[in-house]
Amino acid sequence: MKAAYELRDYQKSLVEFIVDSLKTRGGAAIEAPTGSGKTLTGLVAAITYARDSGKKILYLTRTNSQQEQVIKELRILAPESGLKAVPIQGRHNLCPLYQEIEQGDSFSSDSLSRFCNGRKKKVREGDQNACRFFNSRVNSKENMDKIFSEIPTAEEFLMYGLESEICPYESLKLAASKADIAIAPYAFFLNPDVAERFLSRWGVAREDLVIVLDEAHNLPDLAREVSSFTISINSINLAEKEALEFGDAELQERFRATDFCETLRNGILDLSRDMLKGQDEVRIRFADLVEYSSIGAGIKMDQFWSYAALFHIFGDNITTRKEDMGRIPRSHVLSLASRVLSWKASEEEGYVAILNSENNGTVEAFCLEPTGILQSLRMSRTIHMSGTLEPFQIYKNITGFTEIATRKVSSIFPEENKLVLYYDGISTKYDSFDDREALNMRNQIQDIVRSTGKKALIFFTSYNIMNRIIDIGFDIEYLAETKAKSQGDLMSMLNRFRKENLPMLAVMGGRLSEGINFPGNELQVVVLAGIPYPRPGARQKALYSYYQSVYGKGWEYAVTFPVVIKMRQAIGRLIRSESDTGVAVILDQRATYFKKYIPEMRLSRNPAADASQFFINKSH
Repeated sequence: MKAAYELRDYQKSLVEFIVDSLKTRGGAAIEAPTGSGKTLTGLVAAITYARDSGKKILYLTRTNSQQEQVIKELRILAPESGLKAVPIQGRHNLCPLYQEIEQGDSFSSDSLSRFCNGRKKKVREGDQNACRFFNSRVNSKENMDKIFSEIPTAEEFLMYGLESEICPYESLKLAASKADIAIAPYAFFLNPDVAERFLSRWGVAREDLVIVLDEAHNLPDLAREVSSFTISINSINLAEKEALEFGDAELQERFRATDFCETLRNGILDLSRDMLKGQDEVRIRFADLVEYSSIGAGIKMDQFWSYAALFHIFGDNITTRKEDMGRIPRSHVLSLASRVLSWKASEEEGYVAILNSENNGTVEAFCLEPTGILQSLRMSRTIHMSGTLEPFQIYKNITGFTEIATRKVSSIFPEENKLVLYYDGISTKYDSFDDREALNMRNQIQDIVRSTGKKALIFFTSYNIMNRIIDIGFDIEYLAETKAKSQGDLMSMLNRFRKENLPMLAVMGGRLSEGINFPGNELQVVVLAGIPYPRPGARQKALYSYYQSVYGKGWEYAVTFPVVIKMRQAIGRLIRSESDTGVAVILDQRATYFKKYIPEMRLSRNPAADASQFFINKSH
């Protein structure tokens, strides 16, 4: 492959290592620092191997900004390699029609697929008004040429489709059938049904894929998130309302769909009354939900499951009726029935049952073992890229990719350009973080921001802690990420942060914790306001117990590994080039425990003064 880019020596070595590992070990996991060109390296390695083996490439990302970075590199690589690349996203993001009809409500991929197929069928039968976006120009040469020559982001092509009245989703789907490289979000491909439909349209078997996993440290949590599911009082209420709207079918004599809703709702309410006892969440048996629901309704447990199956049939009937009415065939009844039936199968499949107080009462089937949902990925050759994967053995065991080769790229930038401090005068431990500690933290943050005069990003361990510090009050102007901020408002805040010298408050693991670039002096100070230990609830205790039983290392797997990743991700935001300089400060006395994972950090009695002196020294 000719190069319109210049690979550094370590990148060339990595490409060779990855290609050899794809041939001999089925894949490779690479840890490399921010700014080391992981995206380019992964792509070049994948293209090199795919070209020689006749395979296709799937590049998975977590965020839109990460997908944009991949596309930026592909605009250079694809033309000179003769490969065709296309971005892929689901109908939720790319179908303009359903938002017009249903005001942007959230729908399952299956319901949107049925809606779309029904509209396309009407268009083919001559009713162009069924969907003005699905027309002959979707598959036109002009449209395909635009996609492959420009490689637009999904957002860019959505705007083009709206302006040109061409369906963005169908256009990119058709282009994908001719593509050598597809860039897609993790959520799109971790959904088994969606993934199989996509591969079928692409005409590619999993064995003929090279999958690049961007920011692969997210893989365990993403897999758990996709696999876990909840049944809440709110979801039952929605299903009950819909059941009434569509005739409240009689499931058996004198037992209607709304009776099943009431049975399930009372079961959760009774469980909450007896089990929670002031706690936010507790672990229960899977059988508890069925027993409480059945006893409360005066029915046998086998009757409960019989009603659940009939409730599912009723939900499926509702989707058909909605489709006939021209509405998106999504059913709250069907969704609830599917989750109830899945509840029965979850007890023996690496799940635990959790009862919590969210949404007026919720039961959750929480996935402990993510290797199940990731099994299909292991059928392909894989490249795992991240700035934080160590300890590799824990990552390999948690994800099930136990055979892949691993390599770490040490810092490629001058070590003296980064200073990592920790301050032991604060503890954010739950039972010791009182008003005095909170005030101390506010003062330390404010002093660091003032003394350095540099652009600072303050990462808190949770929104609760952040709001607690904000409530004390700052004497400086600042920007803050909030749960309620829309994506548009978040981007506006980021643009302001880049233009003005204002500190920005965010949450580790939140929307600003990764995937957003801050080159040069756009970010020079990172403060970790506490250690991001997982909340010690029922989920966390279950994870600890599970990994303790499997590996004898529950704390390392369930606590240390995710905490180290979050801390190193935050610190890694500072340095992206040889000329960048930056200071990271960890405000928590427990930081000393993590010194073996962050060996460069040193104790500071006055982090504001030490950080300021660092920048003074660098300016001379």
